[in-house]
Amino acid sequence: MGSILFPSEVNNIVGIKPTVGLTSRYGVIPISEHQDTIGPMARTVRDAAWVLGAIAGRDGRDNYTLASPHPSVPFYVGACQLDRLQGKRIGIPRNVLPFLAMEPHGLAVLSAFEAAISVLTEAGATIVQDANFTAWEEFPESKSVTQVLHADFISNIESYLSKLETNPNNIHTLQDLRKYTQSDPREDYPGRDTVQWDAALAVGINNTSPEFWPMYQNNLRLGGEGGVLGTLARHKLDAIILPTSLAAYVPSVVGTPVITVPLGAYPKGTKTVYNKFGNLVQVAENIPFGISFMGAHWSEEKLIGMAYAFEQRTLFRQKLKRYIEPHSEIAGLLQDRANGVCT
Repeated sequence: MGSILFPSEVNNIVGIKPTVGLTSRYGVIPISEHQDTIGPMARTVRDAAWVLGAIAGRDGRDNYTLASPHPSVPFYVGACQLDRLQGKRIGIPRNVLPFLAMEPHGLAVLSAFEAAISVLTEAGATIVQDANFTAWEEFPESKSVTQVLHADFISNIESYLSKLETNPNNIHTLQDLRKYTQSDPREDYPGRDTVQWDAALAVGINNTSPEFWPMYQNNLRLGGEGGVLGTLARHKLDAIILPTSLAAYVPSVVGTPVITVPLGAYPKGTKTVYNKFGNLVQVAENIPFGISFMGAHWSEEKLIGMAYAFEQRTLFRQKLKRYIEPHSEIAGLLQDRANGVCT
């Protein structure tokens, strides 16, 4: 939940979290078969579109990819056109934004977000205010959101471990993994705790248990009719926008796509906030933040077009000084490779 969007946001780059099933998860250490998805993080929307086109497609080793409606992978780079915001209906779930306003650093993000709305309007989009997630107030308190993740993880990690060609420590279940982590000093336990695994095991079910199905159905309600899908349908929207720090949660439980694009950075004087280990800055002046475009399942092509049109009109990424500046374009590297040039 957020493992593409959040790193992309704070690194001032573009991230695409695709529809679950657009890209294969074969060989990836799993958390949840219902939520895991593999997507690109890149300097620009165009670069991310190139990568997405390369990794998308059906794979018999991941049966979720067989649900894709695309007989062949779309040419996502072709969606990178400046006019792709023209005529689009974009909704704002205003009832989500107060969660960010409660944070001391949230006002800077909200101010930049409101300014972005003008950019979208000037590009020809229609903004639908109060396109709210009707189940949002339930979402933070719903036990099913984490219980589904935990139940999936118990089943999925066991399946993953069973396919390893070598397993020198004989780790076959989450219980085995927890025991090994807690006993091997190289794992830095309890500094690096197992609290999430403990919680998963305490629930006592996996995703084949009878109790799992109603939990999963509740998630589909929270993220579907009460979340992204219901909002898109009720207001006849092409996309929904939110600050990226709020955008990962609801789409994750129904597996719908999200694209984050640079929006700005925290201003001078922002109080520094560290992670729980005290070794990673999460919020501080000049730390970037983003805006996210959310859509229905398999709507990546449409979202890429809108994200590209916004990116090119704002170019927020270029306004921050970078320590290392890449100079290669993915398209150029691909052409060099096709021509037999080593780079």
